[in-house]
Amino acid sequence: MNYDNFEASFTKENKKLKIVLAITILISLTAVIFQFFDRRFFLYQGGSIFEERPLAEEICRLAFVGLAGGVPNPHVVHHEVIKIAEKDNFSMTIDKIFQVKSLEVGACKIVLKSEGALTAFKIKLHGSDKNPFYYKLIQLDEVSAKEEI
Repeated sequence: MNYDNFEASFTKENKKLKIVLAITILISLTAVIFQFFDRRFFLYQGGSIFEERPLAEEICRLAFVGLAGGVPNPHVVHHEVIKIAEKDNFSMTIDKIFQVKSLEVGACKIVLKSEGALTAFKIKLHGSDKNPFYYKLIQLDEVSAKEEI
């Protein structure tokens, strides 16, 4: 074997390896850059975790149950509403609460079964840092079946 031919084939093979190495490095670098700047979006079906008002729903439930039972909690029910409830004797039996849903900021809806009838109430909340639990029930409106349809 001739040394000149061996050197030429060795040099050719080195050039091929260098090209393959350069291409591999470029592809790897590109993949790392794309991965670093890639934005990933996840779809989550249980959106209630990401909603901002789970506290409002719980305050709605506690305030309504307290009012319906005749023992309103002053920490979650506004004092004016307590006066009106005592004056008008607002009380009802709750068989089962089906849903408490936050409608918008400062409002929620409670759907329940009372004395065999399905009823719903829209509750307005007042949010303030002065309140012990941030929200207090400030208005309670019964939703009739005609309004829902």
